Amino acid sequence: MTILQDRLCSGAPRLACGRVIFCVLTMMTLTVAAARAQAPSPPGPAVFYAPIEPLAATIGRTQADPRPASTEGAIPILGWLLYSGLGWGATCDNNVNSTPINRVSACGPSIQPSLVAQWNTGIQRTLVYGVGDIRYYPSLEQVDVLDTTLGVAHVWEIQRDLIFRIQGQVTQGEQGSAFSNFIPLGVFATSPVRYTQEFGSTSIQKNFGSFFTAVGGSITGTEYQNVRDNLGNVIDEQFQNGTVSTFNTRFGYYISPIIYTYVEPSYNWTRYQASNLDSEGYRVVAGIGSDLISLFRGEFYGGYLSQRFDDPLHGVASFPVFGGRLSWYPTRFITLSISADQTFGTSDFQVVAFTPGSATEMTTVKFNGGWDFSQRFAFSAIVTEQHLNYLDSFRKDDLLTASAGVTYKFNPRLGITLTYTHQHLYTNQEGAAFSRDFVSVGGRTTF
Repeated sequence: MTILQDRLCSGAPRLACGRVIFCVLTMMTLTVAAARAQAPSPPGPAVFYAPIEPLAATIGRTQADPRPASTEGAIPILGWLLYSGLGWGATCDNNVNSTPINRVSACGPSIQPSLVAQWNTGIQRTLVYGVGDIRYYPSLEQVDVLDTTLGVAHVWEIQRDLIFRIQGQVTQGEQGSAFSNFIPLGVFATSPVRYTQEFGSTSIQKNFGSFFTAVGGSITGTEYQNVRDNLGNVIDEQFQNGTVSTFNTRFGYYISPIIYTYVEPSYNWTRYQASNLDSEGYRVVAGIGSDLISLFRGEFYGGYLSQRFDDPLHGVASFPVFGGRLSWYPTRFITLSISADQTFGTSDFQVVAFTPGSATEMTTVKFNGGWDFSQRFAFSAIVTEQHLNYLDSFRKDDLLTASAGVTYKFNPRLGITLTYTHQHLYTNQEGAAFSRDFVSVGGRTTF
């Protein structure tokens, strides 16, 4: 991962990435699951066709027929399979705009539409998709559009072990209110920051016996809308408009059918309207991973990351980088996993007064747990900790998000879920800390 991943976290750049994770974690749905097993899921923004995986998984994927086994759950139209659904629910939020003061509470309905169209001949495979999360708070006359995305992804299997991939998508979203040096003076944003983000990527990957390799790249462009403060003044967010471009490569070797090792170099360029945020840099990591060994599956990597900023105030930021993921399956009903990663990003925070934004270094640790122990009940929990270090500044933030949910299943196809989420920003910046609580319940149907 590079600076791109910070920009692409649930379609939200910088600190607000955590807020978007927060919104995603709290989305409650009544699941009609099952059983749309053959229904494809909308892909997230990615460069390569497949993640790094053990040889056994690669063999299984290349030997399997990629075409759908049936049309169950889909509407066939001129060779396309159409999968559609609509989620609905109710939400209550005690700090809608994630502000440290003048907190606003509201409740209202929400909908989550989804549409996936699949064309699959085996060699050529195309997904056209649209998903969204839209919330309305009547008391505020406010509509929040979260991660509403339209996109297309195409895969060309030139050979079973030579795959070309291309993807493009547009996301309309929002993140929590902006923060600046003026917070101690009682000036703060009163609405979320809304943005439009365009993403495009392409890659090709190839296997050579026990070796695998891939090369690709991406470009992400983001445009922001201005917000207003509590005094009615416009807060300029246009300075963050810009693009992030990456060039990604991958080289790996299968040590055994279930153990692999790899090296992943990447290079990135960032260009913003505020030139003090412009930078370019590289990241090189080497890792080792495995499929299931005993009750564990995981991957660990380490390497070096360096980013050179055009602003001499930031100069060059370089440091070792470590991360990975580990899953544990103590019983057939329980899954526990933890992951960690480090990236660069941008922020509204002004290191120097009256200058636009600043650069950040972010470390993210995420824990997931699931307990699906009976025909009627299932529990889930997610805890995310993000540590943000503002370069060339005293400021340091820790954004903690904790979510827990319970699902009652009427039958294997139908269940209702209730979730509670708490979020808290711990910071040494006076006046910037905030907390937020969110409760939601909802339903979903397919047609």
